[in-house]
Amino acid sequence: MKKHTCKLLAIALLTSLLLFMVGCTENTETKVQDENIQTIEAVLQNALTGPDDELKEIFNGEGSSIEDLLQYDKDHFEDYFANETSYMEFVNNNNGSGILIEAMKYDYNFKVINIEYEKTESEEIIYDFTVELQYQKEGSESSEVETVTGQANLNEEHKIEDMLIRIGDFLGFLIN
Repeated sequence: MKKHTCKLLAIALLTSLLLFMVGCTENTETKVQDENIQTIEAVLQNALTGPDDELKEIFNGEGSSIEDLLQYDKDHFEDYFANETSYMEFVNNNNGSGILIEAMKYDYNFKVINIEYEKTESEEIIYDFTVELQYQKEGSESSEVETVTGQANLNEEHKIEDMLIRIGDFLGFLIN
């Protein structure tokens, strides 16, 4: 009987240890994933919500310069990118304030309603995302929602190495 009790105790201890280890691993992975998502979300919110008063002032204000716009992008995006190259690639591909400037040209306001994330099966840290983007013509009572997709590649420090926001067709639709 004593031998049987020892076996049950050993099995219970091993099971508890295994569950504890699995729980710790999942918590670590979830925390890392949350930090990656926070980075992506910050960039998407900055790129797709607005234009804010600061950007309107830079774009429409007298005495504003290209340096003001460059500083705006730097303040809102640079910290989220892995290096200068990845940051410059993002803003130079008409992302960053470029999306909101296009909206502003045609008197639209954008607001991110919801973002869904899915980590890809890749060994690299890559997330696909889908954004529900509300858009409204300045002075209009009604608004509509468009779906925008994209992908972000991050490094171990939760910084973006490459990001693509697929919004081109939608912006073309607004212009017409």
